[in-house]
Amino acid sequence: MLRFLLFILILIPCFAFADTYTGEQGVAQMQGDFFTDFWSFFEDDLPSFIDRFWAYITVWAVKFYFEMKLESIKLAWFIAKQILESFQVGSQIANLANALPQDVKAALVDSRFFDGLNIYLNALVTRFILRIV
Repeated sequence: MLRFLLFILILIPCFAFADTYTGEQGVAQMQGDFFTDFWSFFEDDLPSFIDRFWAYITVWAVKFYFEMKLESIKLAWFIAKQILESFQVGSQIANLANALPQDVKAALVDSRFFDGLNIYLNALVTRFILRIV
């Protein structure tokens, strides 16, 4: 009995129409409405769906592209930092600076030449790694 009641409750709304069609004119009107809705689906709904779909795919692809770029920059900087630490670029610059005469060394330290050289070498290594990645 419960199954029959559920079947009736599910089946009855299938026959509910928004418009009441009576007689031959109602049949013609129902067929016309069907073809109008069918045509509207292909003319309005489907292009709208395709536009929204491509917009979603484009947004997702751009977001993915920028996320990958950000992660590749992080990876490249990590690799460059490891290379600079393993080659001990800062200590090599300091050792070479100690070999200079005191007055030249003092002038270069005052002009922060060695800091600039260190930053420049860091940038070169990072650019090299970014080209690989």
